[in-house]
Amino acid sequence: MANGRSSDTNYEYATVDTRPTSAGYFTNAICPRDKFKTDKVKQIFFSIRESAADISAAPSALSTITVVLQYKCQGDAAWTDYVDLAGSTFAIGNRVILEDIGNGVDWRAGVRDDEFTSGSVTFGFDW
Repeated sequence: MANGRSSDTNYEYATVDTRPTSAGYFTNAICPRDKFKTDKVKQIFFSIRESAADISAAPSALSTITVVLQYKCQGDAAWTDYVDLAGSTFAIGNRVILEDIGNGVDWRAGVRDDEFTSGSVTFGFDW
């Protein structure tokens, strides 16, 4: 299989099932403020899910992949990893509301080459 992106009117996802290159593999960036102003979107959700059709049938197929959520403010030269106030990381099964409508702030999610061990996950944003 191969890593891939999936975009539509109401979502921006990526699926990682093979080790990414050194650049990692990320969703296309989204700007929540643009969605709020242009499309009248009220909430944007971020989630990480197993890509297997039925993980209960094959529990050994659970993925060992770390997905990172990143943001970039207007004028920033590089992406910054999001870290919540408790310092925790995201895990497969998380689904949270992205609460940010700052001007010029873009968000993306992805997997770095050293954060993939095995499995297949789909992650990204929907609204």
